[in-house]
Amino acid sequence: MYSCLSAGRGAKKAARGALPFSARAGQLFASHQLVGNFFHYRTAIKILGLDYSDVFDGGRLDLDPRKWADFGPLNFHAGPPAGVLPVLRRSVTQRDLTYYPPNIVPELKAAAASAVFGRSCGRDFEIMATEGVQAALAYTVFTFVNPGDEVIITDPGYFFLEPPVIAAGGSVKRLRLSAEKGWRLDPAALERAITRKTKAVIVCDPVNPFGTVQTKAELEAVIDIANRRNLIVINNATHGFHRLNPAARHYPMVSLRHKDLRRVVTLAGLSHGFGLAGLRIGFLGGSPELVSAVLAVKSAITRINMSMPMQLAALAALKDKAYAGRCAGLLRKNFGLLEEVVASEPRLRFMARPDYGFFACVDTSGIRASCQELTVALLKRRCAVYPGDGLGNTDPISYLRLNFSSPRREHFRWLKEALPGAVKEAESGMYRGAVLDFFKSVDTPRAREIVKLIKAIR
Repeated sequence: MYSCLSAGRGAKKAARGALPFSARAGQLFASHQLVGNFFHYRTAIKILGLDYSDVFDGGRLDLDPRKWADFGPLNFHAGPPAGVLPVLRRSVTQRDLTYYPPNIVPELKAAAASAVFGRSCGRDFEIMATEGVQAALAYTVFTFVNPGDEVIITDPGYFFLEPPVIAAGGSVKRLRLSAEKGWRLDPAALERAITRKTKAVIVCDPVNPFGTVQTKAELEAVIDIANRRNLIVINNATHGFHRLNPAARHYPMVSLRHKDLRRVVTLAGLSHGFGLAGLRIGFLGGSPELVSAVLAVKSAITRINMSMPMQLAALAALKDKAYAGRCAGLLRKNFGLLEEVVASEPRLRFMARPDYGFFACVDTSGIRASCQELTVALLKRRCAVYPGDGLGNTDPISYLRLNFSSPRREHFRWLKEALPGAVKEAESGMYRGAVLDFFKSVDTPRAREIVKLIKAIR
């Protein structure tokens, strides 16, 4: 399917023709955040003359770890807690497959409220389940955003913050993050960006893609601004489960109970936190008034709830209290291995040291090639990485986002061995024409700017 989405461009061309696409679909096709419009290692497959079947076994989206070192962003490679698979096997019964499941069973609701949000359900707090965090985000945006409304997001930021806003008829306003501000959302800059059209702000914390965390005071300031300016706060806490920096502290915004949280929802799921991306388990928490409204919209649009086997698997994952500690130990060791890889090429450096999560951004601006060209050269050497253009307007040709969650130490060795040859090959310019052709075919405003930036590399 992803090979077809490099043809989201084909749909865009068709939109200019006779097919009666909606205006919102046309706007989605023009978004650089649409899958297929930004560059990633899958784009490099065609550039290298490979077939998808050469890379992905049986049409899957995950790379065989015996053949490939996957530093791309999709999966938490450490895998789920050990108790999940036995529960799944036991819970696939005729009854659970015949009947529609409830939104969320009481035991899972209580466990998720505590483990994910640091709360208990009651008169002032409620949660619901969704098909992953992305679905929770979309349902929330559809509930609150009108055509013409603005939603403020950070730049760089998570790939898929913009598309649901466009689908709702709104528009995004990007707040640029910077090293000077610690790659965090600055509440003062947020307040300056608000206009009469602003309806919501999405606070992705830990900050994607850097793994930095907002301070408690910053989060409190955002809540105060939202209450004063009549905004909805959508807090995406996806990467808040794995702490790398013992001195850092992450706060789901709905856990700040001393504040007025009537305008705040927090979203989090088990895909990245517990290695359960294949089950699509997400949660949304907030005041009962907000959550019931989002649940009503969800019921009207999809009427899909997590199956009972999935709910029981989620409960088993949340009950494993030692899992997060084990993962944190692995991730700290892995980041040390990644530090050795980056240090082996003196023109590379980390943009920030991650406090939470399992991603790190590596600045590639010191080499005479775009990060997209380096992506191609690394994939040729069986190392899959993601370049930065899908994450925003900020330095779109100058950094890679690396996923360091693999439990296989040899993957880091493969990357270290691949890097010198890949840099040299990228700097030779042999992939530049193909990379430029990709962005020319995408033809979004950002793609056109990226073409100019790449052409300016000397």
